This record gives sequence, structure tokens and C-alpha cells, in this order.
Amino acid sequence: MAALTGLSVVTGLFRFYPAVALFAAMWIPGIAGILAARYSKVRLLGTKRAQIRFLALAVIAPVGVCGIILGALWLSGLETLQIDLREIGGGSILLLAFGFLFSFLGALGEEIGWRGLLAPLLARRLGLTVLVWCSWLPWFLFYLWLFFLAGSYSKPAFGVQVLTIGTLLFGLNVLLVWLRMRTRSLWPPVLFHAVHNFLVFNPVALAQSHRPWLTGGLGLGIACGYLAICIAPLWDGSRQRLAPQSGDGV
Repeated sequence: MAALTGLSVVTGLFRFYPAVALFAAMWIPGIAGILAARYSKVRLLGTKRAQIRFLALAVIAPVGVCGIILGALWLSGLETLQIDLREIGGGSILLLAFGFLFSFLGALGEEIGWRGLLAPLLARRLGLTVLVWCSWLPWFLFYLWLFFLAGSYSKPAFGVQVLTIGTLLFGLNVLLVWLRMRTRSLWPPVLFHAVHNFLVFNPVALAQSHRPWLTGGLGLGIACGYLAICIAPLWDGSRQRLAPQSGDGV
């Protein structure tokens, strides 16, 4: 019900206010998760307080991946910054702060649905490897719908763009699901997701490229970066049970 209602609302909003529509779309899984949680007996925010080391990891990992990839593209001359860093003043700092708040609230909506509700439900019966594939698929299809709705695709490179989006979301999903199940808290994946969105879509990000499938915020460059570091969580998940123990809850 939440998804269908949100679909009709967001479709209309995209014609007039794309940024507002995107924010509303990110809360569709969140609203659906909140409505469904009472029946599934899943605690959306988790049962434990996140440890500092995992919160730090949730910041360091996206900063490291995006910093290395985007920095390399900028230094190579393949991309340019949207604004001159020397022109950043008080107004720009306020804009960046607002941008991070926007990213955090949007990420919270998505994470409540995908990692707050769906991942713990699947973890009751699935190991981490199968869990990340089964939770990746609906997330990927959800983003494809937004991709079409926003009209942000290029027909000549459509197949490549779909492949890069799917690859990026898979790498991200491994890391976010692992953080959720490893810490039994929703806040580390929310923080990771918010930092990632802020770094690739904020006003200091790289300018729009004629090769977005390679260098863009949803491009293959950042996707490969996340794929490289998601190997460790997959290995860690294969060594131990990440699903909640009996009687502990999620």
C-alpha cells in the first residue's frame, strides 16, 4: 500500500520538483518497513547500541573509496569540480551542512525498509551470501524504477548504465547488510549510506561527465571500489553466524 501510494505521488512530483520527488521516493521503503514491522516483530533500529569502531568504519569506508576514485579522476584531468574549492565560504559550508542532513534523512528512509526490516527477516533463514543476493534484487529493481522515472539514462549506453548501477548497489548492499547484522543496529548502515550519498551528489562533487557510466556517482569507478572492499565482509560472514541468536531479537 505504501509503495503504490508513493509511486503515484512521486511520479507527479518528478515533473515539477525532482529533488523533492527523490527524497519522497527514498522514504517509500521506510514507510513500508514501519507499517510491516508490527506484524513481523522486527525492531527496525536494532537491539544494540552501535560501537564506535563500526560507526567510524561507516564513515571511513565511503570516504576512502569515494576519495580515492574521485580524487584520481580529478587529478587525471578526466573530471572537474562543480565549484572552485577556493570559493567556499560561510554560505557554501551551510549548503554542505544542509546537503548532509538531506542525505542522512533520505538514507534513513531507505535503510529502515531494506536493512531495518528486510535483512533481519531474511537472516532468520539465510546465510550472509544468499542474504545479500536476495536483498540486493528488490533494492536494484527499486532503483531501476527511479532511474526510468527521473529520465537520467542514455539510450545508447543504457545496458552499460544498468550494469554499473547493479554492480554499485551490490557492493554497497554487502557492506550495509554486514554492518546491520554484525552490529545489530541500524545506525552504522544509515551513516554509511548518508556519507556515500553526500560525497557523490553534494555540490563539491565532480561535474557531470559525458561518460557517467564510468566516472559518475553511479558509475563503474566507484562500483569497483566498493566491490574491492566488500570481499572482507563476505569472508567474515562465512566464518560466523551473523543472524540474530535465538531469543536475542533484532
